[in-house]
Amino acid sequence: MSTANSSRGGLTRRSFLKTAGAAAGAVGLAGAASMTSTSGWLAPAQAHAEPEERVAYTFHYRHCQCNCHLKCTVRDGRMVLIEPNDWPNKRNETVCLKGISEIQHTYSADRIQAPLKRVGERGKGEFVQITWDEALDTIADKVKETWEKDGPQAIAFQTAVDSLTTFLPKLLKGQEKPRRGIDIGLGNGFSPALAESGQQGASSNEVTDWKNAKTILNVGCNMLETCMVTSKYFFDAKDAGSEIITIDPNFCTTAAKSSRWIPIVAGTDPALYLGMVSVILEKGWYNESYLKVNTSMPFLVKRSDGSLLRRDIVSDAAQTGTENPFMVWDEGTESVVEYLANGVSPALEHEAVVDGEAYATVFSLLKENQRQYTVAWASELTGIAEETLVELADKYANHGPSILSFGFGGGEKFYNADVAGHAAVLLATLVGSFGTDVPGWGAGAYVNSYQKIFGAGKFASWPLPSECKTAKAAKGSVDCRDDKSGIKFLWAQNGAFQQVAGNQNRTDEWARSLDFIVVQDIWHTPTVDWADIVLPVCSHFECDEEIGFVRALRGHVLLQQRVLDPLFESKTDFWIEREMAKRLGYGDSMPASQEELTRFQLENSTDKAVAGITLDEVVASKGVVALRNQPEIARSYSGQTYKTKSGKIDVYYEDLVSYGQALPTWEAPHEAYAGNVLRERYPLHMTQRRSRYFVHQNFMDATWIRQHYDPAVEMNPIDLAARGLVSGDTVEVFNDRGSFKCECVATEAVCPGMAIIVEGVWPKFMVEGNLQNVTNDAVNPRGKALAKGRVIPFNDTLVEVKKA
Repeated sequence: MSTANSSRGGLTRRSFLKTAGAAAGAVGLAGAASMTSTSGWLAPAQAHAEPEERVAYTFHYRHCQCNCHLKCTVRDGRMVLIEPNDWPNKRNETVCLKGISEIQHTYSADRIQAPLKRVGERGKGEFVQITWDEALDTIADKVKETWEKDGPQAIAFQTAVDSLTTFLPKLLKGQEKPRRGIDIGLGNGFSPALAESGQQGASSNEVTDWKNAKTILNVGCNMLETCMVTSKYFFDAKDAGSEIITIDPNFCTTAAKSSRWIPIVAGTDPALYLGMVSVILEKGWYNESYLKVNTSMPFLVKRSDGSLLRRDIVSDAAQTGTENPFMVWDEGTESVVEYLANGVSPALEHEAVVDGEAYATVFSLLKENQRQYTVAWASELTGIAEETLVELADKYANHGPSILSFGFGGGEKFYNADVAGHAAVLLATLVGSFGTDVPGWGAGAYVNSYQKIFGAGKFASWPLPSECKTAKAAKGSVDCRDDKSGIKFLWAQNGAFQQVAGNQNRTDEWARSLDFIVVQDIWHTPTVDWADIVLPVCSHFECDEEIGFVRALRGHVLLQQRVLDPLFESKTDFWIEREMAKRLGYGDSMPASQEELTRFQLENSTDKAVAGITLDEVVASKGVVALRNQPEIARSYSGQTYKTKSGKIDVYYEDLVSYGQALPTWEAPHEAYAGNVLRERYPLHMTQRRSRYFVHQNFMDATWIRQHYDPAVEMNPIDLAARGLVSGDTVEVFNDRGSFKCECVATEAVCPGMAIIVEGVWPKFMVEGNLQNVTNDAVNPRGKALAKGRVIPFNDTLVEVKKA
């Protein structure tokens, strides 16, 4: 067994094995010992009269939502060229600088090259190399020990979007992504009204539909950097005459390319929407007939307790297809009747007394609730002029088709994000955005819908024994780090440790308290330093079989094929799953190969979009086959069909009555609000932003990309000057939770009073510290009543900055 201090760049940070020749045999690399180091892989190839060259195909990492499929040229065993693959529809032939950079990044000096075992203090990143058998045997023993001592629910599996894991969470029987709190804030408020399946605020139509809209309000979504390949559809819309208005605190790339940029005070998105709702109600710009027929607006609500009036279950209730039907005031018979009864003409605005109790329609209550949210009020909070707010409401309501777009940064990561999402879906409902046959109407997070909702097929699931199932998160727990979570064993993938919680110092303290941590990763991300056992995983370009993983996204079946053999001692996710299954007593329940699994998934799918597609067809088509019967532009809720309790758009959230949020009601950010006394010590509002160069923390180690970005906190020149700072100074960013150090950069793109930094920067690239040391992790008590739990308010953070 070889000893070392770290896995970066080999078993130390700047070198691989001292005995490279011995390692060449151990890791199975063809040829010279120079090929055992990452620098060796990128060394100039020796000249050959006839170089060995082949082309192979695979999909790229999908956390950017793009799902690019790549054509890769391999020469003398090295990947030397990456291009977009051929698709049935040319619009999908995409690649960005991140994909191209894989020529270098796959061979990064930060690749984990062998299984490792911790020898120093947890968090210090001190390891020795061990064999795969020792690593997996140790893990299996700890899993069984945890099962026996604390129960399967004491194991937590933090999966990552770009992992190719299929079985591990169920094999471990533990909690999967417990109380994760990311990318759910706006969806928590937006999705329940529509019963959107992912509960993440996915848009009601595809981003390709933007070209059919006349007005597009893009709120806090920097899509031209977040999801770069969708930029084509952004510019298609502009070319078609759509007015794209980006509302963002800072002059981001998308704002610069929009028809118009309107700055807004960060964290006040709910006030923007509520102010627009008030204008639309006051001016009568709402779609009255749409609201009567397709929404819960006519439903009667008991004033005393906020409950919706339902008819008791009766014999004819089944005929309506709904139990406990909701009740409305029928304008024809002037009586309270079941909403679904024949010939009903529901009153949108009405008061009634039933059995001595006062009732009012949802719409009536909405108008009452909105009286406090005047245009002047919204203007004061958002910083947007009153006349501009009225103009925005007019354009949105009266100059459609209209799009309301938001993203997963910005307002998503605030304490009040669910209120913003609820207000957004209410605003979109008032103007009739959903389920219409008119192209160009829609609302939601368009970067997410491009990946998950539209053009997504479902494969058959390989059956495991019935006891192999994930455990539910502990009922009283709201944060995986709290005392009630019961977590003792953590298995983390792909840098998830740093990305799923604010207040890193608290996370570090929690990690020290755990019994065991496994990290399964391609690169030495910050998470790796906290592992007891480290498992090196293949990149998406490497496979030990010709056939790898399969996806059905972006309207196509997409296949991973072997581009490269596994580098160093890395193994595929599937190989790790099979080996763990053997050790946990389920080896015979697993498919014998990745190809067997892929064939099963395709051949046994009951999804009409996948029916008839065979693995042989996918291979013959270079890994890309169109799903069956896909529309040119996909739209949800056609025919006004919703899977809500009422079968309508349910904008009234009865389950949030006790929190005062049955209808969206203003709530300030937790920390970053005007008037907070904390601003006397920490006057700057810090938020994190996405960058075209990275996908969260992925690609931070890609040297071809990092040459274009050095970690820096971006501030307005006014704020730098007030602190005696200039661009390039090393500064300390701090608050009561912690601090970090990096350079500062002056830019007019950041509004005064704010400090911006790119998310996911690894601590090793900072001057000192982790940017998550300062971020807010406050828990909103309402979170336990929300579909996806509480949101982590990363962007709801106050700091101060001084020269280091």
